[in-house]
Amino acid sequence: MKMSPCISILLDVFTLLSLLLQHTDDPTVMDQTSMALDLGDRPPLKSRDSCPPPYNWLSSLYPIKEYDGSDVITHGNAITNHMELTSSGDVTKLLEYLDNCRGLISTVDHAEIPTDHQINTLKVDLRFLRTYFNWKEGKDSIWSFGKEIRAFVQNAASEVHSLCVKPTTDGSMTRDLGLFVSNMIEEMMDYKQTIKFLYTRIPSESRLDAPMTKIILKELIDSVLENLKDLQSCETDLIVSLKKHIEALEVKLTCLRNFLSWLVDQRDSKDGVKKDKLTSLLTRMGVVIDNAARWSYFCSVNEVDQIAHLKCNASYLLRMINHIEPEVKDMCVEFLKDSESTQSDTLPADLQTVVSIDSLLDNLMQLLNCNSSFMIPLKDKIAILHQDLGFMRALLMDPPPKKHDKDEEDKFTKIIEDLINDAKSVIPSFYADEMKEERANEMKLVLSSFPDKFKLIKLQVREKYIEVPRKSQFKLFGTDELRFIDLVLNNLDELVNFSADSIVSLKHQVETVHCELMVLKLQLKDIIENCNKHELADLMEHVIDVTHEAESVINSYVVGDGPLWYQMLNISNLLEEFNLVKTELAEILNNKRCDNTVHNIQKPTPLVTSQAHTVTTEVVVVGFEDQAEKIIEQLTRGSTQLDIVSIVGMPGLGKTTLARKVYNDPLVSNHFYIRAWCCVSQAYQKRGLLLDILSQVVEVTDRMHKMSEEDLADKLYKGLKGRKYLIVMDDMWNIDVWDDLRRYFPNDHNGSRITITSRNHEVAVQAKSHSSPHLLRFFSEGESWKLLQEKLFQKESCPMELVEVGKQIAKNCKGLPLYVVLIAGILARMDKKIDRWKQVAANLSTFRVSDSEQCHDILELSYKHLPDHLRPCFLYFGAFAEDKEVPVRKLIRLWVAEGFIQKSEVKGPDDVAEDYLMDLVGRSLVMVTKTRSKGGVKTCHVHDLLHDLCLAKAKEEKFLKLMNGHNELYAPYLCGLDDNASYHLFNSSVPPQRRLCIHSVRTDFAEWRPSDKHVRSLLFFATSEEHFSSVLYTYNFSFIFYGLKLLKVLDISCISMCTFPSEIELLVYLRYLAVRGEMNSIQSSIVNLSNLETLYVKGVRGEVELPDTIWEMVNLRHVLIDDRASIRLLIRRNSLQMHNLTTLGTPSVFNDKDTEEIIRGFPNLRKFKCIFMESWDSISNCNRFPALDFLNQLESLKISYYGKVRNPCKFMFPSNLKKLTLTKFRLPWNEISQIGRLPNLEVLKLLFKSFEGKRWDMKDEKDEEFLNLKYLKLDNLDIAQWNASSDHFPCLERLVLLRCKQLEELPSCLGDVPTLQVIEMQWCNHSAAESARQIQENQKDIGNEDFKVLIKNC
Repeated sequence: MKMSPCISILLDVFTLLSLLLQHTDDPTVMDQTSMALDLGDRPPLKSRDSCPPPYNWLSSLYPIKEYDGSDVITHGNAITNHMELTSSGDVTKLLEYLDNCRGLISTVDHAEIPTDHQINTLKVDLRFLRTYFNWKEGKDSIWSFGKEIRAFVQNAASEVHSLCVKPTTDGSMTRDLGLFVSNMIEEMMDYKQTIKFLYTRIPSESRLDAPMTKIILKELIDSVLENLKDLQSCETDLIVSLKKHIEALEVKLTCLRNFLSWLVDQRDSKDGVKKDKLTSLLTRMGVVIDNAARWSYFCSVNEVDQIAHLKCNASYLLRMINHIEPEVKDMCVEFLKDSESTQSDTLPADLQTVVSIDSLLDNLMQLLNCNSSFMIPLKDKIAILHQDLGFMRALLMDPPPKKHDKDEEDKFTKIIEDLINDAKSVIPSFYADEMKEERANEMKLVLSSFPDKFKLIKLQVREKYIEVPRKSQFKLFGTDELRFIDLVLNNLDELVNFSADSIVSLKHQVETVHCELMVLKLQLKDIIENCNKHELADLMEHVIDVTHEAESVINSYVVGDGPLWYQMLNISNLLEEFNLVKTELAEILNNKRCDNTVHNIQKPTPLVTSQAHTVTTEVVVVGFEDQAEKIIEQLTRGSTQLDIVSIVGMPGLGKTTLARKVYNDPLVSNHFYIRAWCCVSQAYQKRGLLLDILSQVVEVTDRMHKMSEEDLADKLYKGLKGRKYLIVMDDMWNIDVWDDLRRYFPNDHNGSRITITSRNHEVAVQAKSHSSPHLLRFFSEGESWKLLQEKLFQKESCPMELVEVGKQIAKNCKGLPLYVVLIAGILARMDKKIDRWKQVAANLSTFRVSDSEQCHDILELSYKHLPDHLRPCFLYFGAFAEDKEVPVRKLIRLWVAEGFIQKSEVKGPDDVAEDYLMDLVGRSLVMVTKTRSKGGVKTCHVHDLLHDLCLAKAKEEKFLKLMNGHNELYAPYLCGLDDNASYHLFNSSVPPQRRLCIHSVRTDFAEWRPSDKHVRSLLFFATSEEHFSSVLYTYNFSFIFYGLKLLKVLDISCISMCTFPSEIELLVYLRYLAVRGEMNSIQSSIVNLSNLETLYVKGVRGEVELPDTIWEMVNLRHVLIDDRASIRLLIRRNSLQMHNLTTLGTPSVFNDKDTEEIIRGFPNLRKFKCIFMESWDSISNCNRFPALDFLNQLESLKISYYGKVRNPCKFMFPSNLKKLTLTKFRLPWNEISQIGRLPNLEVLKLLFKSFEGKRWDMKDEKDEEFLNLKYLKLDNLDIAQWNASSDHFPCLERLVLLRCKQLEELPSCLGDVPTLQVIEMQWCNHSAAESARQIQENQKDIGNEDFKVLIKNC
């Protein structure tokens, strides 16, 4: 077998060091060594700058021969190239021998003699380097090793050669050896970080020929074990802290190595199935050992501040090994059965016993399959024995940790051995084909003797290793006990249906649990219909506990969270718990303790049935008129110097509301050329804040997103320079933020202003403005009552009978506007009856603003008045960062995937979820931030105080776990709670979490290794302040697929992975998946995710190809591929249609039969975003877009054109289309008529170069175009003249113009459109902006006082 040149060179160096340690005083040996090392003519090592050009050794990498695990290496007949070394070359003995020989070296300066420590250091470094070469063996050649390191290895070999050929009588050999060792240690130190980088960047899946062969795997694991031994001899603080982890890994890897060594010696199986299983197993073993090699190297080079990451990864490694070890043992058992002898010195004796047990199990199955009448009474006993032997097999295959004294363990082992031997001695004598009645009677006696013996063993195991089930940590949301049991039953059905292979060993027990739950549900229903719920409180708590435990136990089994025997005992305990609950139920019924009162089951609030939601971002503003006037005056008048206007007040007083009111005031908007609003918040992120402000000052390009912070700041400064601007910085917590940003705001003495809102008075004072901060006062009783009326009755008046109590409620809010608004949200959902309002007033009567706990109570009052189905939806806002806008479509899809949305016969889940959101908005718990062009909410958020309430309640009710940054992610490893990480199953003390929400930098999340069978949702939000390139850095997330197998929601779309992970198929319960990375295709195995409803993939390298199997994923409702997708599906499988798919983006489409056939497979599309590829129709002589007129449900269509400018372009849009967006078509304006004739079109967005031409002359009124258009947006068009009449847009409500810099003026007839409400303009011609202001005057003349013109940067 040919050897890799780099490994060959390392062997040469090892050879030299070993021989020199033994024979530094024997020149003869040196001559022999020189002859033995055939290294060729290589120049001597001089300096790093004079390295010779490296040769391309990567092209000749080959597997190396076996290494026997000691410090000396034997390679069979390789003596012609390498000196054969002694097999007993222990490093310690060799160093002792060197010390004894030093006395013979008297002519050499002792300072130049290499010390034991130096030689040991070098040998350790070389062993780590050799591991790297072994680790890299077979990986893709695109991962270059680096020219410098190649030159270093080559020059080291040259130095070996030069040392070997020198005469040694003058002692120069030893002197040169000292220099060689010192120089090489120095060189190795320089290259360590490079090797670390390569370890980090080369993915395990980059192997050319996966899996690694058994020989290569064994070689690598031997190298890693050597490294672990070397680490244990190190006394640094880092290694001392990791000692337990290193020892645990060494034990586990040694066990794997022994199994692997035995498998190496076996002949390849001819059984195809077994061979495939072995191939799959070796692949996964390769991943484990690859990770172990990485980890051991990082231990050798990292600093102590990385200890948490290293501990975390060690725990993950141990879990990986624990996960794969049973399969390795199973494979060894399979080969043992095929081998001539079941005896092995390297395999545990337990495995040989397992072979015997398997034989017994086979015999028992034959008996169970016997249909003789006299065998029927025995089958239950045979089945019990079969189950008990299965437990013994599981116990032997994956024995528990040794945590008792040796005598007790030996005694326990002897009991097991005797019992197995008893079974072996009697069971084989009963053969099904020879079974007679007398033998059946004999067997009955034998079978009766086993259960008690097995029960004794199980009892001992249970006492030692099974923890007492803790009470449920979860709360119920939107459901009663019966509904909760239904949910768990549904989950169990999913587990059975989608994990058939995983539960085969305990299928009977799982079915029994399911049956017991069904019985429990029926009995419970009978009781709660006739009993007082208060009297059943303890029973209900027990029911919830046992139901949760049922779900947890089955889930643990499915995901392999612990040994099989452990799960078998847990299920046994669970069935006992079911019996206790049923006993309680029976006692209640038999004792007739029911009072025959009807059980008061809370009915869910009826669903909102409105067809459309009219929303606005405007907030009802009452009060503050005096302060608003002062602030406006300060902004628009006074000093020409750059000044800071500060608004200060406690949370809930209305700082942001007042600032927003002033910001949108026409006097302010018309005074400043540039206005920008940003929210600083407590979690200040400089880069994000700069981009936020910059996007409102200049047109932000993709290139800007890749700029450094300083470049962004410079761009902002230049964008503001010379212009009068107003920047609002909302919610500033610390003056350091202003100190960090102030230099980016130029002072051109033109009256520019900065507005700051803060709850901290010191922030405003230290900002050093020319005027005092505006300290917000509390509302007067009159202002509070006025605000309460506005929120409850709008323009109507309050019923007289409610006025007095209403004023009392307003008074009890103690002048805090936020609380007035929240109480209004509660009252709005109540019957307007005086007794209900008095109850609210009484609840508020003791409220004091100075008491923070009571302030929290008034917030919680809003939460308590929420119906059950809205509570989880509200708490989910805690997952998002404070003060950040939440995209509503994403939020709704997450709610649906989480299971928060009740089923409706008349509405789809997304529509019901939108109703839920609007209910929360109506209760003033959620604020609308941005609205959609067609109506509805685009983004929203919750107030800071309500966000705090979400987090507090989510923590209290174990609803969601929020983890911020490194310290919280790695808390167990920083606090030393991971000492028993390898056996965490037996010592679990961490409360279960259903949802994990992570806010951290990307590297901390990527190196985190969670494992929790309870987790159903994982959301990650990057908080990195690094350069944009960090976004493109790719990471490996295989830990998710092995540690969190029961995920239903996975969103890691803000961090990149290398490719679309094949392991994703393990997460068969996923309903929501969002990922990003360098993938150009999605594996066909994604079809295993049959529950998936939402799929979002961000391909950072361009087009992503969807697999044919996507047609079988019938539950998909939203497929979003960014930036484009390829659906080259030549044939829809069996004419399948995806009836549930309502959203699709962004496929590339052509005008051909295949495209039409594909699109016909999505008959219920409502939103469609696509890229139209040039498709010239030579027959019609036009650029024809694919026909979509058959999509009867399509409401929103967004198209971007790619290709040459080809006109005319023909469209066949469905008549029901309501929203259309076009980009890059470069159509002439005379072709817009085919769009204008769409009868139901309400929203039209003409974006970048969608139409070209200086003049848009709209046709005569008789053509009846744009009859129902409500929203029109023109963005980045070269139009200069626009001619129209008021009859062209009879229903227009909003006109938006962006970057239309050549447009001279707007059609004056727009001033006569009675429905027009808003004109927005940004980055347009000044004359066009003036014409918009004239239109505003015309609108006022016709009585439209609410008409607005919003102009920025014009």
